[in-house]
Amino acid sequence: MRALPLLTCCALALAPGAAQAQPDPTGPTAAASPSALSGLTFAASLGAGGETGMTQGKAGLLELEVAAGWEHQPTRLRPELALALGVAPESSIAIRPGLRAGLAQVPIWLRAAIDFSTARDAGLHTRWLLFGAAWEIQFNTSLAFDLGLDFGIPLASSSGVPLMLRAGGTFRL
Repeated sequence: MRALPLLTCCALALAPGAAQAQPDPTGPTAAASPSALSGLTFAASLGAGGETGMTQGKAGLLELEVAAGWEHQPTRLRPELALALGVAPESSIAIRPGLRAGLAQVPIWLRAAIDFSTARDAGLHTRWLLFGAAWEIQFNTSLAFDLGLDFGIPLASSSGVPLMLRAGGTFRL
């Protein structure tokens, strides 16, 4: 039990030294730097939550979203196209063109997307205007994990206000 506080103190004490020990970005490892990436991104996330304000139907949400985009490194803007496979409240497919914007020097991404969905047996229709924010943990220049929250504005009378917690990852090429 006493080992945990000791390990935590050691990790915090070594953290500034580890940050200074990073390789020189102009050195021989520059090929692995973010500027050497093509900008192409692939992301996948699992979202769960609910819809509020619905007059009828089930309000639970569970979906798997996969996205492809292109990240412009200098501005940290990423237009993307996502496909979501919903399993709750019923099975559905959604297409989401959108834009992500990274905040400067902060591992936070903001998101805006329009949701075209087959939910509620209405065929492909506009369901929501989605907004979100995610905190990103970048493991290396190619792989990152994120945890975020999405909410939206309903665009269809059969939709409620969505609130979803998301967890997933992004792979940069």
